Amino acid sequence: MSTPATVTSLIKGSGNNFHAKVARWFRTNGWHATISPYYMDQTQGKARELDLVVEKLWPIRGHFNQHEGDVVVRLFVECKYVATEAVFWFAPKNAVAAKTLVCSLGPYRQDNTYTLQHHYIAKSPNVAKLFASSNSKTQETEPFYKALNQALNGTVSMRSKSPSHPSLTARHHGKVITLNYPVVVCSSFEKLYAVDFLEESEPTAIQENFQLEVQYAFHDRAGNQRDEYFLLDFVEFEKLTEFEASIAEGAEAGAYLSAYS
Repeated sequence: MSTPATVTSLIKGSGNNFHAKVARWFRTNGWHATISPYYMDQTQGKARELDLVVEKLWPIRGHFNQHEGDVVVRLFVECKYVATEAVFWFAPKNAVAAKTLVCSLGPYRQDNTYTLQHHYIAKSPNVAKLFASSNSKTQETEPFYKALNQALNGTVSMRSKSPSHPSLTARHHGKVITLNYPVVVCSSFEKLYAVDFLEESEPTAIQENFQLEVQYAFHDRAGNQRDEYFLLDFVEFEKLTEFEASIAEGAEAGAYLSAYS
């Protein structure tokens, strides 16, 4: 019995299909993936769903190469199937705020060469500040607004939880350093364009992974008002390997600093 064309079309065009594709990539490449976890949005008092939470370990090795623990990279991932054109306005990154953010993550220290290997500092000197897409009429229905809001909400709501990687739950000793990152994985950058925020410019096609800079106000789990600086990674599916390599540089640097702190 042949599959109806409408079913095939539904699968190919569905965001769920892309969601599954991204999950398979992470699992194939050694990440522990939690699919569609729910969390409580403290601002709205509603249960919400994030596409993926994925974790991977980088070992902390001390003198004589003995294993002393792990750096856990945990990504709070929202998957975005890009169906229409969108424009992002870029400007220089707030370098001081980015370095402060990195140093708040755990083992990183100011004015340290290993800290400079973190991808928030080493990559994307220009960052997206604003965006607009061709099929949105209000901010709430803007697809990229929804994606970044889900990724950031998921991050602030679940970052205090202990990692769930099976290798950690089976072990009861050693250092555990957790690095939490919000990420939007896009099906393609083919329809994405960049313009300069600070001066008039012609749109250019976005071809590389990039970061979006945002000051994010929210209520924490205790109900307190918070206002934090975030960098949100936008990653094209075909460039996930490149993104993982940039993440690894910071994780390895963090592992070294943790071993000798």
